[in-house]
Amino acid sequence: MSNFFSTLHQTGIEQYGISISFDGDSVSVSVLPKSSAKDKALQSLKPLTLRGTLREIDEQFFQILQKPLEKTAVLFRNTIAFEETLKETELKTQQAKKKKESVSKKATELKQLLKEKDFNPMQDHKKATDIANDILKKDPNHKEAQKVIKDMKAYESPKLFQ
Repeated sequence: MSNFFSTLHQTGIEQYGISISFDGDSVSVSVLPKSSAKDKALQSLKPLTLRGTLREIDEQFFQILQKPLEKTAVLFRNTIAFEETLKETELKTQQAKKKKESVSKKATELKQLLKEKDFNPMQDHKKATDIANDILKKDPNHKEAQKVIKDMKAYESPKLFQ
């Protein structure tokens, strides 16, 4: 029995609750694998309970528990992996939302600049081009920003004689 804890560790489950009750030559052992996952459904797991003589439990404890503990370890790993992926996806979604809001804000700024009564492409082309380039850094397929870049090129280095 010197390898009891090593064998438990090999299951891949990081935490257990173990309850042992003796009644003469009989023993009852309850083993409850615990997970670090936040999924509340995992907290409703019932303990695995073995009853038998001391000798039976000594000889067959790990043989009996092996398959249920393997399945439990897989469930825990899958749940933890799912939670991590969910967290990453949520962050990406928040980043995408912020990016979209940022592009929308810059696009509105660009539209307002172009619609101003005193907008002069000869003087203000640099400002319009800079805003359009900011938009294109975040959204390279933004049609309006692409059009502004194309239209403002004519004002960057005007040719007097064509």
